[in-house]
Amino acid sequence: MRRALRLALVSSLALAACRTLPPPPQPASSAEGALEELKPEAFPAFADDLDYAGLDLALERSLQHFARLSRADPGRTLAFGKERVPLARVAASLRRFRELVAARPPPAALREALVREFRVFRSVGDGRGTVLFTGYYLPELDGALDRGGRFQVPLHRAPDDLVQVRARDFPALSADLVGRVKDGRLVPYPTRAEIADGALSGQRAELAFVSSAVDAFFVEIQGSGLLRLPDGTTRVVTYAGKNGHRYEAIGAELVRRGAIPREQVSMQTIKAWLAANPSEQPLLLATNPSYVFFRFADEAVGSLGVPVTPDRTLAADGKVFPKGALAFVEAERPTDAAGGPMKPFGRFFLDQDAGGAIRSSARIDLFFGSGAYAESAAGRMKQPGRLYYLLLR
Repeated sequence: MRRALRLALVSSLALAACRTLPPPPQPASSAEGALEELKPEAFPAFADDLDYAGLDLALERSLQHFARLSRADPGRTLAFGKERVPLARVAASLRRFRELVAARPPPAALREALVREFRVFRSVGDGRGTVLFTGYYLPELDGALDRGGRFQVPLHRAPDDLVQVRARDFPALSADLVGRVKDGRLVPYPTRAEIADGALSGQRAELAFVSSAVDAFFVEIQGSGLLRLPDGTTRVVTYAGKNGHRYEAIGAELVRRGAIPREQVSMQTIKAWLAANPSEQPLLLATNPSYVFFRFADEAVGSLGVPVTPDRTLAADGKVFPKGALAFVEAERPTDAAGGPMKPFGRFFLDQDAGGAIRSSARIDLFFGSGAYAESAAGRMKQPGRLYYLLLR
């Protein structure tokens, strides 16, 4: 009996070894295959929980971006999955959608119009249609324009020797390159650790100063910040470039060390660990070689060169999704700044930003704005959901 069972087990294992199993679903890392078109009956409800507040401003900013692109490159197209769509049609989609929502229609009426006039594409996400939504915000912190007192840590402007080689200018390149010229050759730009050790000394690249390296690091992560200066005025610093090195998440490093359980990683738990382990701060921050440069601006500006709009701008991988296009999100978000439960929401967004950690079809960052709720929600936001893009028929 036991021998028969052993023979049956061996036979089943042998059959399993001979069978070719399909690979598990994977997120898309390029535009092809990142979006799948839906039939009208599969469209979401398109119920906007903010009743369209702030949407008109976000639409106008994307239209400004498209107008600028059209002047520079009239034949430009954007990828909706495998399909290349003329920029003019994407811009027309935004204008027509703007007309439809101008009267603040109820969701059912808007959905009926969208079914009639628009195509809808869903992100493949992780390969099963699920996207992980995280958040970012505009941090507020004390700073100074000159080094002195407690303000010793610099935020740098883009240095004069920073060189960016655009892939679209060189057909042999598959991605942009960033570096500097040394002895007639383009070489990698200094890493975060090298910059912290003084690699930019003598270049007069200091834009402003803050009181801690941790504060500076998290302004980089968010891409912009609001500095409160000693004279009572404020200045916005926003993204002006980076050193070209790959972004590495320090939260993942803390998980690898066993310092924070994976399911507990958030901005709040990372900051708490850094505060409790000040002697280890430099080494942990250095595990992320990517470094962001800043400039002053009137508002926080995204990767498209237009201001980001609270609760209406999302950051996505520009190699995967159509930048500037109209999107719709279904997910959950925090209810308040005090750590309350998550609640479902649906909302229209514009794809107007990017980020070092935002790679592939499986991850999207939502911009929460500024203030206590924005900081708390952005730090805790780590929710699965669905992402859709809309295009005029």
